[in-house]
Amino acid sequence: MDNETFEQMKQAKEFFHASAMKIPGVHGTSIGIKRVKGRPTGQLAICVHLGRKRALASVAQDQQIPLEVDGFPTDVIEHAPVIRCDASAEKRAMYEDNGKYRPLVGGTKLSVGYCFGTLGCMVKKPDGSCYALSAGHVLGSVGATVFQPLKVKCDEIGTTADIHDSSEVDAAIVGLDYYNDTGLAHIREIGAVTGTHEAGWGDLPLAVAKRGVSTGLTFGSIVSIHYSGLAANREQFQDMLFICGSDTDFVDHGDSGSAIVHQASPDDNLVVGLLWGKAPDTNRIAIAAPIGRVTGSLGVTVLTTHDVVRSPQETLLGCFEAFLGETERGKAWWVAYSTNRIYFRHIFHNVPRLAAMWRRMPVTEMLAALREAMIDPDTVIPDKLGAHDTEEVMWDLYDGLGKFLQAHHQPLLQQQTASLCRFVSANIGTSWRAALHGPGSKKRTTT
Repeated sequence: MDNETFEQMKQAKEFFHASAMKIPGVHGTSIGIKRVKGRPTGQLAICVHLGRKRALASVAQDQQIPLEVDGFPTDVIEHAPVIRCDASAEKRAMYEDNGKYRPLVGGTKLSVGYCFGTLGCMVKKPDGSCYALSAGHVLGSVGATVFQPLKVKCDEIGTTADIHDSSEVDAAIVGLDYYNDTGLAHIREIGAVTGTHEAGWGDLPLAVAKRGVSTGLTFGSIVSIHYSGLAANREQFQDMLFICGSDTDFVDHGDSGSAIVHQASPDDNLVVGLLWGKAPDTNRIAIAAPIGRVTGSLGVTVLTTHDVVRSPQETLLGCFEAFLGETERGKAWWVAYSTNRIYFRHIFHNVPRLAAMWRRMPVTEMLAALREAMIDPDTVIPDKLGAHDTEEVMWDLYDGLGKFLQAHHQPLLQQQTASLCRFVSANIGTSWRAALHGPGSKKRTTT
């Protein structure tokens, strides 16, 4: 078959799709490798996906699937209408990888709200900034706090920055601006990501692997492309990749967001799709959106080992360090934070009183204010953080953290905490730059 003939086949399939969907039990069509008695023939066919095969004698003539469509052979694939494989579904996974991975890598657990899924791989925007890629239905809504692995304060990695959830793509990205570690071009148990590949008719069947939080590393093949139809919830989807696992368990709930990878060689791992669905009656069948459509909709590219990413100095924390480093007072605050960062995260996670206080804090609004200040230090310190008074937030922070530090004999950290809280409270309505360089501060000099 050549490209021209394939285009004719694709047009025939698309024209046939509407009438095929009227046949009882049919829920999709695709183009894939024809199978006879369960064995691939190597011949392309227009595939009809239906819930249950019936003996031809029991099917009315006007409801029978034709042997050919415009001269192209047909084939039947039997499975139930597909569903999304997020972990809020009733059926849970074989196991869950609750490991914490820093720097971030693909194939690991993401938690958002009451759901969890899989971080597929890292992606980047033209400015070099890095993001974590997963399925749109996993990452909730724009602004949602995302955790890796568990929904606890010390495990936040960022917030959902963009979502595209439609009939053609189910994908989203997580912004990582408040971490210096931007993530690695690596997927657990698969290896370094070296590029992408658009699966075409000449590839079928295309061997692939995926690493999901629920089923781990599994292998299979893309056996059909241009898979369109109706999901179990009656939502439409178009032009997806249809994957059949080599073993009985290729995918399960919680694997949504996994990167589908073609291993062209042991050192050449090419991302071909982003997993979002499965057949509910078998863990062997998975559905993924082609990677080109995913990255195109989000304005990103898959991060590879050859890419140059934004330097740590350009991240939010890097900008914050440079800003505070302009004065001796600010430098002291940065040193107190950076040298005790792990300690702070530990106590806010493990000390019940501090953990409860931190949960009441408007953390998202605090980070948004900090991000705005680093973009333009001449913005003013706001009097409100969401529905909370900024001054009350600062003193609640000191009241909880300061007392703990005093009780645990940390006088220097207690002093720096009080100094920072007084600084923010006393300069509400003043620009961050003017406040930092105001009375009582000394500008740092370099030699």
